[in-house]
Order: sequence, then C-alpha cells, then structure tokens
Amino acid sequence: MAARVRFSQERPGVTYVQSTSVGGTTPSLSTKPVSQLLADLLAKPMPTLVSEREYQVMDACTAASIGEENVLRELIKIKPYSLSAKNRAGWTPLLYGAYLGHQGICAFLISIGVMIDDCNSRGQTALMMAAACGNTNVVRLLLEKGASTDRCDKDERQALHYAASCSQNVVVDVLLGAGADPNAADVNGMSPLQEAAISGHELTVISILEKGGSAHQKNKRGEDAMALASDNPKVLQLIADHEKTASAAEAVEQPRGPYRAPQCLADLLEEMNLERFVDKFRQQNVDLHLFFDLNEKDFEEMRIPYGPKKRMLKVIERYRATGVINADTFDSIPPIASSSVAPSQLQQSTRALERDESSSSSELLRSLRFIRDTNEATKKLAIEALQSLHVDHNDKLRPLLTGIMHGVEQIAARAARHEL
Repeated sequence: MAARVRFSQERPGVTYVQSTSVGGTTPSLSTKPVSQLLADLLAKPMPTLVSEREYQVMDACTAASIGEENVLRELIKIKPYSLSAKNRAGWTPLLYGAYLGHQGICAFLISIGVMIDDCNSRGQTALMMAAACGNTNVVRLLLEKGASTDRCDKDERQALHYAASCSQNVVVDVLLGAGADPNAADVNGMSPLQEAAISGHELTVISILEKGGSAHQKNKRGEDAMALASDNPKVLQLIADHEKTASAAEAVEQPRGPYRAPQCLADLLEEMNLERFVDKFRQQNVDLHLFFDLNEKDFEEMRIPYGPKKRMLKVIERYRATGVINADTFDSIPPIASSSVAPSQLQQSTRALERDESSSSSELLRSLRFIRDTNEATKKLAIEALQSLHVDHNDKLRPLLTGIMHGVEQIAARAARHEL
C-alpha cells in the first residue's frame, strides 16, 4: 500500500512576538520603542575596537608569500617580532619565501637576523622547502648563509631527500656539492638514491651515484635501489652500468709509482674524494697539520655533514695511531712527508731507544721528545691565534704569532743539529 500524505485545507497559523500593551490598548505588531531597542543593543558585549592601521598592513607571512618586500620593511618598523613569528602551522615568513622562490625576500629576512634553520610543525626548514620546489637560487643563498644540509624533519628526511623525491636534479647537485650525505636514511631507512629510484628520476639517480650514493643500501623492508626501481628498466640499466664501471675500475690495478705524499690539505681531501670541503677549511685557516688536530666538535662547528665527518675522523684517528693515512680510495699510503718527524716515527724511535737508555742515542731521544713537546705547544698557540683573528686586538694577536715563530725556530734548530 502506497504511503499517502494528507494536506490540511486550513491556512497555516502565524505566531508573532507581540509587544507589551500601551495604555490598555490591544497588543499590536509594533516593535519596541527606539530608546529601549538601543538600550538592549548597547547592553550586548561589543567587539574590541581595532585601529584602522591594523587592516591597512597585511601580515608578514602573506607579504613573504607574494614577494612584497616593501610591506616587510614597513612591518619591521611596526611589528618587528612578526617577521620571525610562526602561524598556526608553524610556518615563518622565511619558509613561505623559500617555498615560493622569492630570493629577495629570503635575503632580506636573513639580513635582519631571522633563524635560518627554523622549522614548521613538521620539522621542515626553509632549505627543505626550497629544495622540494627546485628554487635553486634560494637554495644557494641559504647554503651560503649557513643553512644546515643535514638537518632532519620529523621523519628524519633531509633537504636532499626532498630534492631527490621531487626530481630537482640541479638542486641535488648543489646540495651534494655543499656536503649533503647521499646515503642519509630517513625513519624508514630510505636514502635519497632510493627516493629517486622509486620515483624514476634518471638524472637524479646518476648525480647521486656519482657522488657516492650506495645502490646496495637497504631500507627497513630490506629493499635496495634496484628492488625499488624494478618496474623502471631505464633506472635499472643506469644502476647496472654504474656498478659495472665501478667494478671494472676496481679490477684494473694500475702499477703505482712511488707515492707522492699530499703537500697540502687540498691534496689530501682530493684523494679522499672530499675536495668540496677545501674552501670551508680554507675559510677556517686549517692547513694540513692543523687538520690532524681537529676533533668531532670542531667538525660540528664547521657544519661538516655526518658522513664526511666520520671519514675524516677515521683518517685522523689512524694517522695519530700509525702515521699512515687510510682513506676510502686506497688501502695503505706511506706517512705524510713534511719538515717535521711523523708521530709514528717519533713513537717507534722512542720505544726503541727506551730499551737502551744508556746507548749513545739518548741525546737523540731527548731531542725527539723536545720536538714532540714543542710541536704541541706550537699547535696550541696556533689555535689561539686562529681564534683571535675575529677579534680586533692586534696587541693580543702579535705575541701569539711571535710565540709561534719562536717555537718553529727552536724546532728547526734542534732538528738541524741532529739532521732530522
């Protein structure tokens, strides 16, 4: 049986809110007196009065996102704190400027001192946002101003992960040149190479492989780059060709002539395939000898990425123990030739002479110890001098440098006496 609806024939009733009777008359549909209505309205809570100027100037995040540098320059006079403040999502004006590629905005914000590595609620920095969007000029600017390449978001993804997964090949090259780790793993064990391989970005795969990316590194599911690129024949061929070339280079053993020890730190870094850090060490006035006095804290202060830092520390540790450099590109290299005696030679000579203190070599033993102690004192003076270079006090710097020269002259005189 079909449902039926019955409509009434009567007119619908209308209910009105009637006003109070006036003078005993019948209530009418008239409204309240105007005075009473105004009183009721004024009794309601009123919104906070805001100056018209507040609505004439847009907020800093909006200005940065549309490239309005003039607005930012006006805001710094009115609300200087707003240029580094975060919105509800944790984004700062610098993040918006980097994300949308406004190099001038980013340069201005950095010049007034905003935090360059400040992140949003997901841990993403300006460098990550610029890398993901392929804003190469902004990436170069941020790196030049000290942005960290090894900073991680909440998923432990670095800027190189963002660039690799978004096929930003030019940015990948820039980041790798700045020392980004090609084998850094995120929370799932995914490396930038794996990100590029699974996305099918051929040029990015080539760039990362050439800069030391490992095709055999596996994620937490046990998958390497070839497994993730199993449905992409071109990427598989690129990885296979790279592996073949690397294997052929290792198989062919060219006869080595007499090893020529590195004459400077640039030579050593080049042999370690880390020549991209030459300028960074040069800026810190670190030469070949001071390099072997560096520790992990020194590398962190210079913002050396984790991977290269560990390689350098391993070389320094082995050199201190044996006097022999063992870099990744060669198995065994003789000690560095220099005007002073290598630590291993000092240790070997000292141990040999200590067995026979009464021998005629006791004077040589004392000389070797003197050289060792003076070298240590000279290095400390050199470090103090380097730290004082940023301070405009010539009277403080002059005696330090004088002490260094005096120590060097003493070493040279004692070494010449014994023909060391």
